[in-house]
Amino acid sequence: MTKTILDPDEFAQQRKVIFTDIGLPGSGYARYSAAMYFHKLGRLSLDLLEIYRRCSKWDHEDPVILASLEGVEPVTPDELKFA
Repeated sequence: MTKTILDPDEFAQQRKVIFTDIGLPGSGYARYSAAMYFHKLGRLSLDLLEIYRRCSKWDHEDPVILASLEGVEPVTPDELKFA
């Protein structure tokens, strides 16, 4: 098994993308892509990844709000720090 080497620049870019403003064209798919990145690192739950997937088609859907409505703990910027 290989160990993942984290690139701090990539981490910072993905962190910026996952918190992209709601409503920007293409932002839903971009947020989902970043969510997959953080899920692979073990920083985002499978339940929350599913919410990002469901919201990916609609740029105006806020996955944080949907997560709260469904009782899934959303991820915050403070939780996604490079370490």
